Formats: sequence, C-alpha cells, structure tokens
Amino acid sequence: MIFGIICGFLSALLMSGSYVFSRNYFKKYNDPVQLAIYSQINMLFCGIIMLVLSFLFLEVPLSKKFFLYLSGEAFSFLIAQTSFFMMLRHVEPSRAASLLGLKIMAIALLTFIAGHVPNAIQWGAIVLCTIAAVGMNFSGGKLSWKSIVWLMIAVFCYAFCDICITKMMNLMPGKSMILNSFCVMGFTYTSIGLLVLPGLFKYPLERQALKAAMPYSAFYFGSMIFLMTCFGLLGVVFGSIIQASRGIISVALGIFLLRFGIDKDEPDVPFRIWIQKLVMAILMLAAMTLYTLSAVQK
Repeated sequence: MIFGIICGFLSALLMSGSYVFSRNYFKKYNDPVQLAIYSQINMLFCGIIMLVLSFLFLEVPLSKKFFLYLSGEAFSFLIAQTSFFMMLRHVEPSRAASLLGLKIMAIALLTFIAGHVPNAIQWGAIVLCTIAAVGMNFSGGKLSWKSIVWLMIAVFCYAFCDICITKMMNLMPGKSMILNSFCVMGFTYTSIGLLVLPGLFKYPLERQALKAAMPYSAFYFGSMIFLMTCFGLLGVVFGSIIQASRGIISVALGIFLLRFGIDKDEPDVPFRIWIQKLVMAILMLAAMTLYTLSAVQK
C-alpha cells in the first residue's frame, strides 16, 4: 500500500512538471498542435513496446466493444490535450492544473446524462470543487473567453477519456490490475501515436523541436506509468484521491520556480495570493475526496 501511495504522488508530481515543460516548449515554438503531435510520436515507441509485451503475456480482449472504447478514448484525448495546450498559452501552469479539477464535475454531468444520478453528498462535492476552481481563478486574475472555451473542451474531453479508460479496464480479463493497466496504456499510446502521424504532413519532423518535446513527453508518460501502477495497487478510487494532489503540487511548484527565479511562467504576485491559491487547492482536494468516498459507500 505504501508503494502505491508513493506512486500516486510521483504521478501527480510528474504531471505537474509536465505542465511546466509544455510552457517551456511554447517559449520556443508557440505551437500547441505541434507539441501534441511531437509528444505523441515520442510516446508512440513506448506504447508499441508495451503493446507487444501485452500480446506476449496477457489475454487481450479483441472485441468490437473494446475497440469502440479505445477509439473514443484516443480521439477525446487528442482533442483534450490540444485544448489544454491552447489554454496554457494564456494561463500559467499552476492555475491550469487546478482548473482541471473541474473534470470531476464534467464526469458527474456525463454520467448523469447516461442515467447515473449523483447523491446529495456527491452533488455537494461537485459544488465544492467548482468553488475551489473559481477561487483559484480569481487568485490569479481573470480568464479570457478563449481560455474558458479551451478549458471547457479540455475538461469534458478528459472526462470522456477517463470514462472510456474505465470501460476498457473493466473488459480486461486478467486478474492483475497492474498488467491490465499496462495493456491499456499500450493500446492507448500506440493508437494515439498512429493517429497523429498524418499530422507530420503539416508539421514535418524537426529534430530540434522533437528533442524539445522530449522533457514533456518523458514527464507525462512517466506520470501515466506511476498512475497506472497506483491504480493497480490501490484501485482507481484511492488512486484518484492521491492523483488529485497535483493541484497542490502545481501551486507549490509554481512558488518554488518563482521564489528561486528558475522560471518566469508564474506571474509575480503577492505572497498572500499564493496562500489563497494553496487554500483553494486543498479545498479542491477535499471536494474530490468527498466525492470519491461517497461513491465507495454507495
């Protein structure tokens, strides 16, 4: 259990770091679509290795339903990732990471449409999460309409992607959650990598740009490895609670970068604003915990 918790926090830490590296990429190239393509090409090779190992050691459910969920996951992920990068052109990483906490509200709305009605405690957690996200926004200034649109697209597409992943995991016949997670990762990053290959006609491979995308790719892929391992050891519910700490980690990372002048992506704001950011991040984590626990007790 301890190792699973450590993996969850490492996943959140690497995910927060990936946001910073994506901003560094934009400093040089300022092209979110290019980063989405190049990062997925970098991760394609790891996905192929995982997929080959899955076929060698696992029973893979090659059913129409499985590939339907895989298609939904791949396309929604690409849209979400590109939208998130577009938002990062206007929003600092710590605030962007925290605003993604709105994904829990998107998941609730999508499941509500599908016929699952959240209970009173779950709705309370959704409202609490919304307040935290809005409070985080106010602490860092106003969001432009463009940022809001990109945020909404990213949030709902990420939520749909998570739902598809859950469906795929449920279809896996193996008893080991860890092996099942690696199999789903192999299918995911192989399929997404293949989907973005046509994008090379518009964005021919540039060695320096591909190299510049590697830090983000490494941090993001590493985050997913630790996340899937965390899910395998603790389960998706407990793992999601741990993963929600990325909002707090992103704020702490932003303070660190600003304090030591390592990076200027975060705005120069009074310390009290950073305290407000931290309080709202903790409030968001509490909302996610409340929602998850209510789902377990149901």
